[in-house]
Amino acid sequence: MTSETTTESGAPEISEISPAAPTPIGRRLDEPPGSGAAVPPPVPAPPPVVRAPGAHAAGDNPRGETPAEGIPAVDPKSSIRPRRARLYIARINPWSIVKVGFMLSVALAVVIVTAVAATWWALDYSGTFLTLARTADDIIGAGTTSFDIEALFAFERVFGAAVVIAAVEIVLVSVLAGLFAILYNLTVGITGGVEVTFSDAV
Repeated sequence: MTSETTTESGAPEISEISPAAPTPIGRRLDEPPGSGAAVPPPVPAPPPVVRAPGAHAAGDNPRGETPAEGIPAVDPKSSIRPRRARLYIARINPWSIVKVGFMLSVALAVVIVTAVAATWWALDYSGTFLTLARTADDIIGAGTTSFDIEALFAFERVFGAAVVIAAVEIVLVSVLAGLFAILYNLTVGITGGVEVTFSDAV
């Protein structure tokens, strides 16, 4: 192999280079590839980032818009309105209404009996019945009448009357609830039924 050099006079001079002589990069010409210093493996390129459609990285501005100062950011979820569906009750099962009315009437009966008993105990503890009895005796006279307020408002009588009223209330509410369901089913053809609007959770 030959190489071209320049002499002092400026004329090019061709000289021969031995294959065994090392080159300026530290490698001989007769050396096979791969026998010298280990060449570092190429660095693989990083895999591309795959994003969902419409998703952007933090700080990205796909439209190149500059947010205005003083205007709060709008959440995209808040702009989605819940779906609504308007339906009509075409028929009511009378037996189901009777069961619901019965359970509600039982709860109301318990409240009535409890309220009457608590009221009687409060009046008896405060001496209201005794005061009424003395007032009646002063007005009417103790010897001319057999009217006894304390006996009339005895706990057994008051509590028994409350239980009877609660039982009547249970029967009436249950029967009227079933009758209401039957009358509603008969009038659906005329009125079209009760309109009910269903909506997604906000």
